Parts: sequence; structure tokens; C-alpha cells
Amino acid sequence: MLIILACLAGVLLGLTSNVVVLLPVTLAGALAYAFLSPGQGLGTAAAAILIAAVPLQAGFMLGLTGRDMVAQLWARLNVAQSKRV
Repeated sequence: MLIILACLAGVLLGLTSNVVVLLPVTLAGALAYAFLSPGQGLGTAAAAILIAAVPLQAGFMLGLTGRDMVAQLWARLNVAQSKRV
């Protein structure tokens, strides 16, 4: 479930923002996991952070590559009358 959520979050970030946002989001996720699960060993915590960070970045790449397709889809679905004369 964590992998799917991280991938979907990455896709949404890839569609809406630049690559600059990827590092802070990854670090925020790592800090949130570190604070929410005290008492785990360093290896277990590092593995869990890595398991969440890799799908986030993969989803971000999918979002980046799908930007043009989504923009065309939104343009086709926008059926409002043009304001041009």
C-alpha cells in the first residue's frame, strides 16, 4: 500500500511541479517515517525509507512524461466557448 501511495504522490507531483520539489518531499517523507516509528533499527528504517523513496521518484518520472498527454486531454475536455474574436 505504501508503494502505491508513494507512486501516486509522485505522479501528481510530476504533473504539477518541477524537479526541485522532489528532494524536499522525499526528505519530509523520511522524517515523517522516522518520527512515527521509533524503536526500529537503523537498517529497518533505512529500508522502509528507500522503499518509499524509489516509487515516489519513479512516479515523478511517469508524471513528467505524461504531462503533455494530460494537457491535451484537459484541452479536449474543456468545451467552453473561446473568447477569441
